[in-house]
Amino acid sequence: MCLAGFTAACSGQGPADGTLIGHLYGVGGPAPGLPRSWPGTVTLTGPGVHRDVSVDANGSYSVMVPAGRYTVVGHSPLYDSGAALCQAGRVATVISGHTTKADVLCQMS
Repeated sequence: MCLAGFTAACSGQGPADGTLIGHLYGVGGPAPGLPRSWPGTVTLTGPGVHRDVSVDANGSYSVMVPAGRYTVVGHSPLYDSGAALCQAGRVATVISGHTTKADVLCQMS
């Protein structure tokens, strides 16, 4: 079992793998507009990887991937019925043996 933030304890970890973690949030909307964890899926695209990952009940995800740069986007049924694309704020750079965080935001108006 792999736990976010404890990559050294994960058996089966490749020598060039790192962990990508984050949340799928709805942000904005009526005041105070604080982030809300949402259900849905995030999609990772990077070196030889195009992978859909389901988020858990708290809106979080954790996945081991090869080191490299990843674009992370998401969809939630709570955001335009799942049709609109939610974005991470930046490209995530995963480093071997480390944990990188990339939250995906669904911007409400």
